[in-house]
Amino acid sequence: MLLPPQEYLFNDLDREAVKSLLGNLSKEDDEFCKNKAEELFKQKNIDMAIYSINLAFVKNPKRIQTYRPYFKAYVVHKIASKVNNWYAVLGIKDVTGGIDDIKKQYNRLASALRSCPSVASESALRLVNVAWAVLSQPKLREAYDNHLFNSSEFLEYVSLSSSYSKPAAQRNA
Repeated sequence: MLLPPQEYLFNDLDREAVKSLLGNLSKEDDEFCKNKAEELFKQKNIDMAIYSINLAFVKNPKRIQTYRPYFKAYVVHKIASKVNNWYAVLGIKDVTGGIDDIKKQYNRLASALRSCPSVASESALRLVNVAWAVLSQPKLREAYDNHLFNSSEFLEYVSLSSSYSKPAAQRNA
């Protein structure tokens, strides 16, 4: 299973709103873009927060280590709101992987979120901790997997994910 493709995560995005936001931020510096991202997240506009923090990256690539945790916090929220899958929240690509893979990914993500002053980081860390609590305990993980893999939402997600991984010509055929 793959992580949600970008097309799936942002298929409901208002492209005109993105153009307007990027136009409004084009003359601003990276710090302003970061602050705008935080403001947008507080307004529950996760998509625009992601675009704003990405623009901060572009404007000042030297601060990528500063802005990356913000991005991760926003993406955790976006994935949790769109997919409802603890593997995806942690960024686990292979759901058949062992506990060591899950622990490594959890530690990497939790560490980034703990170091982040973003308003999104605390709630993102709570989501990551719940994912870890479920996936780190063999009996809970087995029950979760049984529920997840048999749910209609998961089957729809897998179907959508696999269609996005095909070339556009095959998808439209």
